[in-house]
Formats: sequence, C-alpha cells, structure tokens
Amino acid sequence: MKLNSKQPTPTMVDGLMLDDIPPVSPAHWTTARQEIRDWLHEQSPSLAELYESAVSLTFEVQLPGRVRLVAHCLREICNRLPDRVVVLDKKGSQVDYVKEMNKIADIWQKNGFKLDGTLPNSGMSSEDSLPSSLPDIMIPRELFLPIAELLKEHVEKSSTLERRARDFFEKCIPDNQDFPDRLFPIGNQWKDLTNCLAKKAHDNGTVDADYDEQELLSRFELFESLLSPLARSFYSTTDKLDEILEDTNS
Repeated sequence: MKLNSKQPTPTMVDGLMLDDIPPVSPAHWTTARQEIRDWLHEQSPSLAELYESAVSLTFEVQLPGRVRLVAHCLREICNRLPDRVVVLDKKGSQVDYVKEMNKIADIWQKNGFKLDGTLPNSGMSSEDSLPSSLPDIMIPRELFLPIAELLKEHVEKSSTLERRARDFFEKCIPDNQDFPDRLFPIGNQWKDLTNCLAKKAHDNGTVDADYDEQELLSRFELFESLLSPLARSFYSTTDKLDEILEDTNS
C-alpha cells in the first residue's frame, strides 16, 4: 500500500536542482582531515566511520560523554589499523587479563591462600609493615607457572604493540625500510597514545567537565599528525601511478 504516491517537487536554487548541490563541508574538515578519512576508508571503511565520528564529536556535536566516546573511537583505530594493514600472528595482540586472573585466583584459593591479603601461617596482612625476619613464602608449582606465563605474555604483548606500530609505519611509508631507526620513536608515540586513550575510553566515574579540553585536542592532533603523512604518502604514490598509467596509455 502506498502511503503517498506523490513525489516531492524538486527545489530550484540559482537555476540548480537542490539535489544537485553538493553538501558544504564544515570548516573543520580540512584538506588534511579529508585525506585521512579517505585513506582510512581505503584501509578499513569501519575505522573511517569511527574517525568521522571522532571529528564530529570533537568539533561539532557536544554530546554528554564525548571525551570517552572520542577516546574510544581513536583507541579502536590505533588498535585495529595495524592489523588491517599488516598481516600479524594469529595469536592476537590483546591479553585477556580477566580470564587469566580468574584462572590464577581459582588456583590461588585451591592451594589455601586467601584473597584478603593475609599472609599464610602468620595472620598478618600484606598491607601491614612487615618485619624483615618474616620467612619467605613458598608457592606451589601449579600456581607459579600461570603467574609466570601471564607476566611473560604481558611483557611480550607490550613490546608487540610497539613492533606492530613500527611494522605498520614501515608498510605505509616504504622509504623508512632503509632507515628502521626512524620508526622507533614513531612506534613509541603510537604505543603511548594507544595506552593513554585506553585509560580515557573506559568509564571511571569522571564526567566531561573534569577533563582538560586542551588535552583532548592535543591527543587528537597527535593522532592526526601520525596518520597525515601516511595519507599524503598514499595519495602521492597514487598520483604517480596515475601519471605512469597515462604515459603508458598515450
């Protein structure tokens, strides 16, 4: 059943159909941001959407919780983008701390240790000022091994984040392959930015008014300063390829 069989009458503006007039880009959608957005769309359309949302929330829409929403969008891009560009190991890059700690807690209690911080055979709390004469505490092998494995995985994944960033920038800017030392500071910046955004992406009882607006902008600008050269490099390479193709076909 047709609710309305009539088509809307096109509106004319200065002799042009309204539908033919391209939308006006807001002032904050600079050429650099459009390049980043388009480049992200080439790599991963879903991440390009998150970037568009982050730009809108930062400069346009003053939604409640915007700081956490912006941080979440940017952190997801920082976490996922290297995986979309570079083929990585299938084990993944995240440690499931909740799952691992639950497993250790079960073994901990099974071996008679308490979760209230009380030291075995002493009745003293780990929060107390403990005497130096207190004997060492022996833990069983089945408890030591998962703790050691979790620490090992934590250290490996922390370094993996930096390695992933270096591989990512090396892949996106091939000129850096001959100068790997250039990628260490970039990898460190990407890792530090990702960790910083992760802290703000989760709710911790802090409202937007408690955040420093300038800090949010500085993090956003750092994020864009790291991606902008990749977008420019991509389009520069694309233009060169177009020129080669034109010369070949002429």
